[in-house]
Amino acid sequence: MLNRRFLRVKVLQEIYACHQSEETDLNKAEKHLLESVDNLYQLFVYQLSFWVEVKRFAERRIEENRTKNFPTYEDLHPNMKFVNNRVLDMLDNNKHLLALEEQYKINWADYREDFIRGFYNRLREYPEYQAYMNSSEDSFEDDRKFLVSIVDKYMAEEIAEDEESGEKTFLSDFYCDRNLSFNSDYQIAIFLLWKYLNEMQNDFNENTRLPSAYKTQGNVPNEDREFVINLFKKTMTNAEEFKKIVEENTSNWNYDRLAMMDKILIFMAMTEFLYFHDIPVKVTINEYIEISKFYSTPDSRRFINGMLDKISQIMKENGTLVKTGRGLI
Repeated sequence: MLNRRFLRVKVLQEIYACHQSEETDLNKAEKHLLESVDNLYQLFVYQLSFWVEVKRFAERRIEENRTKNFPTYEDLHPNMKFVNNRVLDMLDNNKHLLALEEQYKINWADYREDFIRGFYNRLREYPEYQAYMNSSEDSFEDDRKFLVSIVDKYMAEEIAEDEESGEKTFLSDFYCDRNLSFNSDYQIAIFLLWKYLNEMQNDFNENTRLPSAYKTQGNVPNEDREFVINLFKKTMTNAEEFKKIVEENTSNWNYDRLAMMDKILIFMAMTEFLYFHDIPVKVTINEYIEISKFYSTPDSRRFINGMLDKISQIMKENGTLVKTGRGLI
């Protein structure tokens, strides 16, 4: 599930945290890093579970309205399109998701009457929801596209507002109360949810397994997990050497005034240059330029691009940059 860019981001976050806390125990930091990768996957599972619970809440609301003393025509003949959403129905019956909910102890029982209700009421106000409910189209593709549009436009916003106090509720705050690391991963988890729903196929069923955290999970060795560990350890252990190289090639810049994120990104790229022989130089440079757009300053990408291009040329000339296999491309 997590591609190499997300894994690089997790390593970046851990190295930055080590610098901030002056953590020197690499084994302890490595354990925390691997836990943070697992936590990101757990947050993705929470997101799927949240949508299933919203569907269940809507079903309960429909049944309650039908049993009113004086039900309206709409109460007796409700629009069932949302509660019959094929994607949510598939997820609701998926054995693997149920097992993961149990594993992570996900339980929405205490939040149905305020938190879940608040989101459901807000959801019904969205124009995309109203268009979906009133559409004559009835297909898996229509159901999937509706969910994708809501995740894309609204999941990062407040999901409910108290009618009396006006206090806004954010889904990210709810998750953060359960695990502090969820806060920094929330935007990534939204993207993972969006991507997963966007690529979901209509042959998904109760026996379909959800993707694992690492794409190579189950392989021996687990290449993506090894990538995370080696990228972290080799960047940390070679930091002083990398610092000297960067200092020697920043004649127009004061090294001490460089943004910490920029230094870490450059060091991580240098690690890939030297120790990950199958990753092409251009791929490494492009990856860290893209990451810098979200995690550093607006000018960082130009600086990082220039530095990495210069350093890679120096490494080629002195023979320390060796690429093999697809790394030659």
